[in-house]
Amino acid sequence: MKKEIILPQIVAIGIYNAQIAIKNRTISKNRKTTMFEIELPIGNGGQSYIDDESHPIRHNTVICAKPGQIRHTRLPFKCYYIHMIVNEGYLADILTTLPNYIDFSNTDQIKEIFISLCEHYNTGITNDDVLIQSLILKLIYILSENSAAVIKSTPKSNNHKTIERTLEYINRNLSADLTLGRLASAANFNAIYFHKLFKASTGKTLHEYVEDQRIKKSVNLLISTDMTLTQIAYECGFSSQSYFSYAFKKKIGSAPREYAKKIQLKYENVK
Repeated sequence: MKKEIILPQIVAIGIYNAQIAIKNRTISKNRKTTMFEIELPIGNGGQSYIDDESHPIRHNTVICAKPGQIRHTRLPFKCYYIHMIVNEGYLADILTTLPNYIDFSNTDQIKEIFISLCEHYNTGITNDDVLIQSLILKLIYILSENSAAVIKSTPKSNNHKTIERTLEYINRNLSADLTLGRLASAANFNAIYFHKLFKASTGKTLHEYVEDQRIKKSVNLLISTDMTLTQIAYECGFSSQSYFSYAFKKKIGSAPREYAKKIQLKYENVK
């Protein structure tokens, strides 16, 4: 069922200059975000830090912080900003899956949106409120369209290394409870973003990848041990012997024991 588009609650829109707001300091204090914070730097400056990821502050990089993240900034830092609350619905899902940093070759269109938002914010005019929501929807659309390219274009990023570690953990612990929530939590990502990152990196959903690896392990056990199907199912992390047989036949094209017999006959008929 398609999720409802729930419009964001706008908390603040404007221009922020850290050098005015924070005096006699070169680095801002750590703080935990409570809402979505989308920012477009004005000029180049210091360094932005969100959780364990950092990025130079540049005029062509949009910063997308999500609720619950820890962030701070090495100054100088001046930006256009939007702070908003969206707790559920389709827009919340999109915003949650955005990378923390999205680089653009040209931010003229995005800059125009921020400038227009600043001009029309908090005027008390109903039509301006409608315009603001339409501009924010347009901005979210642009960011979403570019976010997949960001993930694919940074194969050596910390995110990629996190996925590599996740794959190693999966392959060593196929009998464990390898749920999306558990693995996302271990990687310090929310589940929606982790799912998108995993699929962009591997070409498969987490469920597809885990099941493929479990089937591969079961094939090896079928032809090299005398374990029962129940034992193999347990060893490979399937919830039951019946589901193991179902998943195996769907993937391989024959039932587990039938497959093992075919492999045995091939070996015995070699001349």
